[in-house]
Formats: sequence, structure tokens, C-alpha cells
Amino acid sequence: MTNPFIPFSIAMITPFMADGNLNLEGIPSLVEHYRKNKVPALLISGSTGEQHSMTIHERISLFHEVKKAAADDFLLYGGVASVLTKDTIELAVAAEGAGLNGIMLGFPPYLRISQQEAFHYVERICSHTSLPIMLYNNPPRTGFNLETETLISLTTQFPQIVALKEAGDPADILYVKQQLGNKFPVLSGSDLTIFENKEYGYDGVTSIVGNIIPNEMLAISQAINSGESDTAKAIFEKVKPLLISMLELGILRSIKFLLNEQGIHAGYCREPISTLSADEKVKLKSSYNTFLSKN
Repeated sequence: MTNPFIPFSIAMITPFMADGNLNLEGIPSLVEHYRKNKVPALLISGSTGEQHSMTIHERISLFHEVKKAAADDFLLYGGVASVLTKDTIELAVAAEGAGLNGIMLGFPPYLRISQQEAFHYVERICSHTSLPIMLYNNPPRTGFNLETETLISLTTQFPQIVALKEAGDPADILYVKQQLGNKFPVLSGSDLTIFENKEYGYDGVTSIVGNIIPNEMLAISQAINSGESDTAKAIFEKVKPLLISMLELGILRSIKFLLNEQGIHAGYCREPISTLSADEKVKLKSSYNTFLSKN
């Protein structure tokens, strides 16, 4: 099985209309933005895509619409995590039916399942799809932590599990790499800690701020993985103030505001995430213009 999970991808946003309805008509504009910037891979319906604010039907429609607009120009990963196993199965089957290259399988939020329950959950999804799987361990958001021994047991039993996205303890990564080898990529979802994560053994990032500055984040990722740390750090120093400003103001609404300002149909976030205030827009524009002046 070819491993589709590469060191750099972008966790794409999902466009919604002002009334909260899913805006599938905005997808071609978004995908064209990624295409023009030579983004190699997209994660659809992850946390950045507001996955848990959407119905299962909406997420399936999103898989198909992105694939239609993207054709074969990107590697496409579908986020399939849900509270119910049956819904996760439906999403995984739909991702394969839509022609996606792989799925990101997070764990059910809020339930705080046991390691045994997590194993059975993954086992059930693996039995319904042949797609390559990247497990997503995100204890801060789910309240569940996938223990390394459970991960190793899963990869031993289910060879279609070929990658891990880890938002838990980065100190675990060294042991994971020792047990599973360098051909098993471990990715992060944090742009801000991209250098620290490399030191821990991470292989790359599914970038969030890359929605706004894809070229810079791709260049940083490539330079880090090529051992050109000085080049990577020089680029990052230009990016960092904008990234911090976006995080402080709310990363999702900041991304959508800046994309909309460029004529890209990013739309709105679903409530309870709000739009930026007038003062916040001024602050973000100032940060973005300062970034542009350095490039």
C-alpha cells in the first residue's frame, strides 16, 4: 500500500453562508486558491474544517465537492471522526467512494473511551474501508489519549494504518519512531511549534495558517526536512507575528476574513464562532500588511 500522508498538507477550511448553511458553491474558489499556490495535499473536514459542526450528510457532500473541484491535482484526506462509530464508518466508506486518497481517523470527542474501546473503534472502521489511515490523537480536544502500546498493537494488526497525527505528549514520538520506524510518518497540526516538533521526531505538519500563507509554510517545511534550518527560521521569523496575531484573534475567523478580503469564497464560521469586530479587522489587516511588506 502506498502511503499518501506526506510531510506537508493544509487543513482546509469549510465555507458556510451567513445563515450557517454549507456553501458548496464556494469550494471551487477555495480549491483554485490552493491549486494556484501549488499545495500538494488537503485535509478535508478536520477540526479546521469545523467537522463537528456539520451533519454526516454535509461532510459527505463536502468530500465529493472537493474531489470534483480538485480532480487529481492534490492528495486528499478525509476527516472521519464522529461521536458514533456507525457515523464514522459511513464517513469512511463515503471518503473511499468519493475517491479520496486516505482518511484521518480521530477518536470520538467527549466520551473518554477506554483503550480497549478505542481499539475496537479503529478495528470497526478498518473492516469497512481499504483506504490508508492516519490516526489522530488529540487529547486536548477529545479527552482521550491513545497510549503508545495501543497504537503499536493497532498498526501491527491493521497494516492500512500508515501514519499518526499527534497532538498529545510530543515526548512519546521518539518511542513511536523506534518501534514503527521512519517509514511511519508522524505529523503535527501546530504551525507555531514546527521547529520544536521536528526535534521531537515529527515528520511534518498539516498546516492551518497555510490557508493564508501556503507558499511560506511549504517552504519552511521543506527547508526543515532538508536540514536547512537557517533558511526555515528566516522565513518563520517573517511569518510568526502574523501567525500569533491570527491565533490571538481566533485562527478560523481570521483565515476566513483574510481569504474573503482576497475574493476567495471562504464564507463564515458557524456559531458560536463569531465574525471579527471592526477593531479586530483593523488589527488583523495591519498584521497581514506588515507581513506582506517583508516579502
